[in-house]
Amino acid sequence: MTEKQKQNIKNILIIKLSSIGDCLLATPAIESIRRAYPESFITWLIEDKSKDIALLNPNINKVIVIDKKNYRLKDYLKLIATLKSDKYDMSVDLQGVDRTSLFAFLSGAKERYVEEYANLGFLSNKKINRKGRKPEHAAKFYLYLAASSGGAVLDSIKPIFKTNKADEEFANKFISDKFGSPNNTIKNTIFVGINPGGAWATKKWPIEYFAKLSELILEKYDARIVIFGGKEDEISAKNIISILRSNFDFAGASAAARAAANATAADTAYNLIADATGQTTLMQAKELIAKMDYFITGDSGLMHIAASIENGPEIISLFGPTSSELTGPIGKDNIKILRSGLICSPCFKKSCILADKKADKKIDKKGMDSVQTTAEYAADINNINADANAFVSSDADGTDGIDDADDNNNGDNNDCNNGSDNMNYGKNINNINKVFDSGINNLNLNIKSNVNLETYALCMKKICVSDVFKLISDKQDKQKGNVR
Repeated sequence: MTEKQKQNIKNILIIKLSSIGDCLLATPAIESIRRAYPESFITWLIEDKSKDIALLNPNINKVIVIDKKNYRLKDYLKLIATLKSDKYDMSVDLQGVDRTSLFAFLSGAKERYVEEYANLGFLSNKKINRKGRKPEHAAKFYLYLAASSGGAVLDSIKPIFKTNKADEEFANKFISDKFGSPNNTIKNTIFVGINPGGAWATKKWPIEYFAKLSELILEKYDARIVIFGGKEDEISAKNIISILRSNFDFAGASAAARAAANATAADTAYNLIADATGQTTLMQAKELIAKMDYFITGDSGLMHIAASIENGPEIISLFGPTSSELTGPIGKDNIKILRSGLICSPCFKKSCILADKKADKKIDKKGMDSVQTTAEYAADINNINADANAFVSSDADGTDGIDDADDNNNGDNNDCNNGSDNMNYGKNINNINKVFDSGINNLNLNIKSNVNLETYALCMKKICVSDVFKLISDKQDKQKGNVR
């Protein structure tokens, strides 16, 4: 596109509906378009769950929000009328799915850009050629789409997510209300954020592992833990706290933690761990994450939000069915990636075939799952590893250019048979006993739960608690050494 042609582009529609992480990774592409069309009026069409990313974006003039859960036919008709009345000169579809192609077409934009492989790409008149391009990080791909639409070349890729003073005040108040301190400047106290959620069930690390990790942290350090997530993660958060409350050894907690708790052993977990699930906007979540020293998360939108924070926390990202090369957090010094090393990872599947194969559950008349013994589990692990190698025809080694973590997860996991790995289901589960060998002093975790447990992907189950804890303890020991 020539400079003269660009001068005729006065009104631009950007279409990127979801998800949270993808919308954040698309912000450099939007910056690219803004730089190329500095005088244009730019509108972002986005879904409700991701709208915070667009609302304060300095490169956006207007935000149109689709409330997908509550939209009815009349709402979509009204939306289409609004798009048409805005009279766009150009639309850039950064998603390329059927819905976004339809919105671009119905907007009446004169020039409609979309990648050539979009199913309904024929509804657009400007196809972006991807032929010959190797798989690349999502942020780079969105930048390519922007550049192909006349966007400017950027020197660096940095997602943009702005918050305001009220969001920072919310974070300060949350910490103060829960822990009695407005910030994390208390000497020798570390703040740890954990995020058990994920858009796919296969992206989630088991809640039992989060509970055990929390226990290890509280035993060794004067620490405070915050559980992050949306309303859909509230049950997971309650489960983590319930497990920790049942198993946390108050006598074994650090002296500082015991003093800070100022409570009986049964209530200690409530004083040292706070549940923020379903209580924050994305902007508030960002400011609260900024208060953390560490943030442990699977591949999720909150992972990318954490990575967007200047001088943010140490991020420990757990990857199983997806690739950190394609959707990993953007950054380097403060980011660690852990993977299981299974040959089938990444598979990019929303359900784990091997986990289903392994479970092969025997259901009794009451609908309760049988509980595996440790010996049965050990035999299963050997069979599953054999199945994985036989089942997968091509090796996905997941080599990651930003992987700063110690490569302890080589696939055999001889040092961390994560206990009886069979997730046990049933509406009336009361007592689930699971032997958990984390590789640290053969720690045992006895889990009691009265809610259904989720099915977790095998690759996520095989990421050891011990390896995550080691990343935290190594940095803490290093910082302690530097202080000396």
